[in-house]
Parts: sequence; C-alpha cells; structure tokens
Amino acid sequence: MSGDARPVVVFGGTFDPPHRRHVEVLRGVDALLKARQSIVVPAWRNPQRGEAGASPADRLAMATLAFAPIADAVVVPWETERGAPCYSIDTVEDVLRRQRAGEVMQGPLRLVVGSDQALNFHTWREWERLAELATPAVVLRPPHARETWPDAVRAAVPAPWAERWIAWTLPIDPVDVSGTEIRRRLAAGEPVGGLLPAEVESYVRRAGLYGTAAGR
Repeated sequence: MSGDARPVVVFGGTFDPPHRRHVEVLRGVDALLKARQSIVVPAWRNPQRGEAGASPADRLAMATLAFAPIADAVVVPWETERGAPCYSIDTVEDVLRRQRAGEVMQGPLRLVVGSDQALNFHTWREWERLAELATPAVVLRPPHARETWPDAVRAAVPAPWAERWIAWTLPIDPVDVSGTEIRRRLAAGEPVGGLLPAEVESYVRRAGLYGTAAGR
C-alpha cells in the first residue's frame, strides 16, 4: 500500500470559539485514521446556522492557536477570506483542486461529521456526491452513544445509507461541550472550567470577545 492511501482529513466548522472538544476530536480522528494531514477550515459563517459571534479573522486566529499542538494539522484561511457562505461540497472541491495543484498533501479525503449532522446529511447540498468525494468520518455527539447509535441511524436513515453511516462511525466517546454554553459563561463573567484551550481563552479575554472585558 502506498503512502498516498493514508487519508487527508477535512475538519470544517465555525469554531466560535474553538474549544477542547474540537481539539480532542481532531486528535482522535487523526490517530485512528493515521492521517497524512488534517486540514482545519474555519467557515466564514455556517450557511445552516447564521451569523457567528466572533469575526472570521478572530475565529481563524483562535483556531490556529487551538490546533497548534497537533503536528500534522494546518488551519487554513480559505473560507474566512472568501467573505461568503460556503457549503461542505464547495470546501471539499476546493481541497481537491488544491491537491491537484500540489498545495496540500495527497490522499483520499475524509470529512469529519458530527453524529447530529449525519442524521441530517441528506439535507446538505449535493450530499451524495459529497459522500463520494470525501468519505465521512462520523464522531458521536450527545445524546448519541456507541451502544444506541446504530439503532438511531437505522430509525432515521434508509438503507443502504444507514449501514454506511454506522460503518463510517469512529470509536471516539462523545463529550458534551457546547459553544453556546461557553459563550454564555464568558458573557456572564463565569469561569469556563477549562473548556477552552488556555491560549484560546487568553485570546478571547485580550480581544474582549463574547462580552468579556478587553485586556483582562
């Protein structure tokens, strides 16, 4: 088997802010798939979620800090600099173009997808083609658990896609970390309890993001 058979992981999101669970997920995916490279793509904004709380530039900077400990991870500004909504199919096609141009490492693409998103994947733009171009790597999120996930998929997703989603699910235990809750705690002046990487929390407070006092 050639080295090119090792995948290139694509991990997109708003990262508003990037928290410890994001880092844990990518580290776990990276190790389980033996990825050649992990490409972290902060979105300008999520077309299904609306406006983000922090600016694209701030989220890019925070993501760069958060994922720095993962040696083969690279945080890219492709979408934050685009200034327009970008769907996952657009992201994956962009990565493929950049592979052909030699800008990123070669290898089959794997797209990180949360279990909540997996159940709604059929609503995504060009979802069948997307799954062909970048095989999903499913990570469980609460309330989904390893024991109950297969039944949840079969109840929501018709065959043969249900069995594919089950096969694509990685054995990474779910941890409930909410960006919404982190933003609420920061705005209320409450401790975030180690939910953010230290470098990210320092950045948030220096920049006065999410209702914090700038410079503190």
